[in-house]
Amino acid sequence: MAPDFQNGWLYEAGIGENRAAHIVDGALAGVRVEREQVGAKLGSIVDAQFTQQWVAGSSGIATLDSGEQCLLQPLPKDLTEGATVRVEIVREALNEKGGQSKRAKARPAGEGAALVQGPSLLDSIKASGAAIHQLQAHEPDMLAAMGWHEAIEQAESGRIDFDGGSLLVSLTPAMTVIDVDGPLKPLELAKRAAKEIALALTRFDIGGSVGVDFPTLQAKAERTEVCVIFDEYMAGNCERTAINGFGFMQVVSRKTGPSVLDVMQADKVLSATLALLRQAERAQGTGAMRLDVHPAIAAKVKHRQAWLDALSRRTGRSISVAAKGDIAIAGGQVS
Repeated sequence: MAPDFQNGWLYEAGIGENRAAHIVDGALAGVRVEREQVGAKLGSIVDAQFTQQWVAGSSGIATLDSGEQCLLQPLPKDLTEGATVRVEIVREALNEKGGQSKRAKARPAGEGAALVQGPSLLDSIKASGAAIHQLQAHEPDMLAAMGWHEAIEQAESGRIDFDGGSLLVSLTPAMTVIDVDGPLKPLELAKRAAKEIALALTRFDIGGSVGVDFPTLQAKAERTEVCVIFDEYMAGNCERTAINGFGFMQVVSRKTGPSVLDVMQADKVLSATLALLRQAERAQGTGAMRLDVHPAIAAKVKHRQAWLDALSRRTGRSISVAAKGDIAIAGGQVS
């Protein structure tokens, strides 16, 4: 790839995980991660059986052919339990940290709507019209060069450091909460944080309800100044409240699926496993390859032999896995 790639998407079809980085003016503006998905994709139009009415004439549960349940709202007129209804998935299921999950959301599909599978990550970035460069393992690691690993570390930890402070992004069932901390004077800290928050919401595709806890600012003019900075850097379509006297602001946007933070934090063993497979695919050398890993990762790949088979095909090397209790989950080694 030309080193002067300045705008567009970098896309990598990995083992068990596809990755995309949005580059704007030579800097990383967005990261997206797509993993093997059991549930229905956003934008899919599928047939379902109306299983249970929740609120009469308003909402209920529909069951897809796969057995997945989704929240259907609104309900078509005269729909009865047990009937077949064609629906469009408007939000994918959310698998949250700690094992909790939320059903996908659906709405009735338009009359005569054809059955369709929702777009893949590659389909979605193609639809943006921006330039796309598809990366290969034998090429220089342009994702790393653009700051991919640092961004993924932020997503995994929820901690985003910036000059003069830091953001702690916490995922809860009700909303995403962002706490601002740092040694600067409150107004300066809030101004710098406002920019970083706006950039982070776009970078990690964070939607739904977001609560931000800024430093307390007594003067309304100061709070307004901070809001203006947030609006300047916020690229996504959202609504927000003013910052109240306690420093709290709420940002609301449409949530169509898990954010990058949701994906990376839902199963940290899985995240570490897929990162190791990426490292192994890019490893130099010939002959047999051994992966020394934490026992939890060894157990994960034991049930995903297809991933090891793919690694063997892509590298032309035989693969073995050794579980070692003294290796951290994220400390797997390739030899």
